[in-house]
Amino acid sequence: MEDLRQILVFFKNQMPEHMHFINIESFYYYMRLAYPQKYKELTALIDIIEPYIPLIISPRNLEEVIFAYEYGDSHELARLEADFLGRSKFIFMNSVMAADEEDWENISAICRRIREIKLQEMGYV
Repeated sequence: MEDLRQILVFFKNQMPEHMHFINIESFYYYMRLAYPQKYKELTALIDIIEPYIPLIISPRNLEEVIFAYEYGDSHELARLEADFLGRSKFIFMNSVMAADEEDWENISAICRRIREIKLQEMGYV
């Protein structure tokens, strides 16, 4: 988690003052092109901790999933899942970049708790 935070702070500090990004995806696309090695490190770390990232479910997301599930649209469910997971990662990374020390401790505690629960469910603890 600390390595992830250091890389995200690096990216935050590299954000050009004269550029404004319309969304977080555009920012990460720029970072991937400008700093490919750091971006590769970031994605490797995200892949490792992805199962422990808190997911943010908006009422709209929930409605979309319920609608697709009720109508048995497996293709739409798969699309919604991929979109939802992608947005959750970006929200998580943005939260880490913007976090002060207290926020960082809370984020870390949430991720640790999710990990503990998943390990218990799998019978490792």
